[in-house]
Amino acid sequence: MYKDMKHLSIVIVLLTLSFLPVSCGYHFTGEGAGPKPGLRNVAIPVFENNTSEPDLGSIFATALRKEFITKGQLQVVPVDQAEAIFHGRITSIYSSAVAHREAEETIQNRLYVTLAIRCVDARDGKVLWQDPQFTYYQVFLQNADPNVSFDNRRATLDYLARQMSIRIHDRFLSNF
Repeated sequence: MYKDMKHLSIVIVLLTLSFLPVSCGYHFTGEGAGPKPGLRNVAIPVFENNTSEPDLGSIFATALRKEFITKGQLQVVPVDQAEAIFHGRITSIYSSAVAHREAEETIQNRLYVTLAIRCVDARDGKVLWQDPQFTYYQVFLQNADPNVSFDNRRATLDYLARQMSIRIHDRFLSNF
């Protein structure tokens, strides 16, 4: 009986080990070779800003640079040294009221930002990856004090820039 148990346990171990090399194809976001294997560096110039919101192009480009620098898989370099270049354009920003107090007083707004983003090969201009209508939103508190409302809106824009940058980085490297 002991010999049969030993053989059974060996068979179970071998079967278990035979399934280990099999992969389902899933991987963590932000991993992979991206749309151009062997790519070592990218440039991220200031985004175009087609809105009336000041400094939005700089805020979003800075957030994307920080994301690439933090994750460290690709080096961020000036445009003249880059193998690939991210071009971004903030196409719209708008808000809609989502919560009210009493008659007409809005206390929460949902702020939407839409941008067109693409990464092109620096040598031939071929589009490596793009999302022409990338939209994201976040709710922020409206306040009777315009200074507080401005600060809340600005903090929300910073948050949106960070969150959208995370998704752009991860989708780019996942080639999704």
